Amino acid sequence: MPSSERCTNGLMALCLLAAALSVIVILDYSGYPHPLYELWILEYHLRNQDLAGALLLAALALAARFPPAQRKALALVDAVGRHPWRTAAAAFVALCLGTLYVELGHPIAQDEYAALLQSRIFAAGSLTGQFPPDLIARLIPYQYWNNFIYGSVQTGEIASAYWPGFALLLTPFTLLNVPWACNALLASLALLLMARIAVRLSGEPRAAGWAMLLAIASPGFTGMAISYFSMTAHLLLNLAFVWLLLERSPGRLLLAGGVGSLALILHNPVPHTLFALPWIAWLALQPGAARSLLLLAAGYAPLTLGVGFGWGLLLRHLEGAAEYSLLPHSSDALERGVNFLWDWHIKVRSALAGPADDVLATRTAELVRLWNWAVPGLLALAAAGWWLARRDRRVFLLGLSLLATLAGYLVIRFSQGHGWGARYVHPAWGVLPILAALAMVRARPEGPCPRLGGYVAALAVLSLVLATALRAVQIRDYVESHLAHRPPALAEGRQVVFIAAQRGNYSASLVQNDPFLRNQVWYLLSFGAESNELFMRARFPGARREFADPRGEVWRVD
Repeated sequence: MPSSERCTNGLMALCLLAAALSVIVILDYSGYPHPLYELWILEYHLRNQDLAGALLLAALALAARFPPAQRKALALVDAVGRHPWRTAAAAFVALCLGTLYVELGHPIAQDEYAALLQSRIFAAGSLTGQFPPDLIARLIPYQYWNNFIYGSVQTGEIASAYWPGFALLLTPFTLLNVPWACNALLASLALLLMARIAVRLSGEPRAAGWAMLLAIASPGFTGMAISYFSMTAHLLLNLAFVWLLLERSPGRLLLAGGVGSLALILHNPVPHTLFALPWIAWLALQPGAARSLLLLAAGYAPLTLGVGFGWGLLLRHLEGAAEYSLLPHSSDALERGVNFLWDWHIKVRSALAGPADDVLATRTAELVRLWNWAVPGLLALAAAGWWLARRDRRVFLLGLSLLATLAGYLVIRFSQGHGWGARYVHPAWGVLPILAALAMVRARPEGPCPRLGGYVAALAVLSLVLATALRAVQIRDYVESHLAHRPPALAEGRQVVFIAAQRGNYSASLVQNDPFLRNQVWYLLSFGAESNELFMRARFPGARREFADPRGEVWRVD
């Protein structure tokens, strides 16, 4: 084999090997041949989506070897690098359309719904929404109550269980009735930051084109950007944190702390904490460490203490005295503080993996999704970029941020459930295109891997077209099949839709409402036909049932 072909053929072989290993992990983790309807959501997505994804990526690895595709793809890399703002603007439009016509503008997971619900509360000028207290059990399914959404059965006040940073970012878009544009804008800004950081670290303008194209062509990046998950916001703020710390001036340190504090309160503090740890540890080892850390802490403190922990106090008020408090029903301020800290201890402990949790298998399955929802070979290119530029402490720290994120979730027992790509890794995902761009700017035609650039560019373009199309079809198909479990609301008029919660299809997640019940349609949890009828006769005496099937019932109220 000519030496000029070794890099290209090596990457192609690695992609083919990864596809074969992915198929084995998917079938093993999902308990093949168990049917799809028996699987939990992560196993379901792996079997239903990633088998096809792995095979497509293997086909792309072979197809990218054709020279004509490589020449045209390299021209696209140059064009993207010359016009980063136009590229970001085009991405914004495409992602908005994706949110509306692929994701159908619907928050699938309760994590998404909780953030959107809270943004609507903020848009109304309130901290909490208001449900009728006697309807809490029907408006918040029991498995989600005080888990994703807190609700008081005494007052009817409700609020998101997550820290409110992402809901605050969503609020201006909700006020304008375009919440679907929020993540699209955040992802477009993240593309620009990836380009700027890649150029800054490499000193090569071409790195901008590589970083942006490798990100846009990865369905894991675009798929998360058309959802209502907070992970795109995490990704953007972590990149901004890195950008600010590329220099250690007092102003940038203070701003980095401010950006980091917003990242901490987006929905929970774990993603940013893991990402930021290597940078904070590095600052602690530099001359003048005390001053640098104080400036950083001064930036972190206001939002983290005021909004983050303040939100915890609000949720404790909604929840009432917890049974596991050390000093229940205490009125003393000190004792209430002890109970608050004990609550946090319980919450953290419940999230940590125990000896009976098979966390390693779950994280391996999520890594399969990380690979298969990216441009073929992106992870390998990022590893190569990190190794080649490891002597630059900034590059070294970027890689450590990704590794810290991966390692940190090895002690978290939860699986990602819903979400496109690898949701838990996504806050650090922006590191991958940047490091891969560093590898690509070193793959010059006169270097040891002269044809690698053309091959990777072709992989990116093929992924942009074909892998994106496959994932768009898969996402829309899943959203449509999920929405099909909801009884069809009438074309017009006030109505109540009862949804029968069924364990296997997550239909309880379809109980989604305005936080003040201002909509014409109310979606309530069904407690059975007889109970539903008694409820409607008592609350809406003139209501009549228009539709009923195993999915639930539709009652006209007017």
